Amino acid sequence: MKKIISKIGLAIIIGLLVQGCITTTKVLSRISLDMTKSEVIQKIKEPTSVRGSIKNKYGQIIEVWEYRLCSHATLGSRYPSGVHAIHYHYDLYWLYFVNNKLVQWGKAGDWRKEADEIYEIRFR
Repeated sequence: MKKIISKIGLAIIIGLLVQGCITTTKVLSRISLDMTKSEVIQKIKEPTSVRGSIKNKYGQIIEVWEYRLCSHATLGSRYPSGVHAIHYHYDLYWLYFVNNKLVQWGKAGDWRKEADEIYEIRFR
């Protein structure tokens, strides 16, 4: 009887781990460059936030969206009641749109590093 209850408890914990991380980084495989903002929303949902927007000197409208996506879940410490805490781990992703078209996306801050490397290569 104890084995059955343990297995049921384990199944419930695994179910909670999976359910709590509904919007995972796997949704990013649904998007591709040149999608419009409305197409991105249809594929993966509204952004967590809009980081910023600007119209540059060339008349292009640049907008940056942020998504907070679950990367994984882990079991934490056990409470006195015997229940484990579940910890969800999130990553931030930024999507860059120019004139309503997706032109770049990746983990928050990654493109800054890439831009610096490109700059170094061009001007050495």
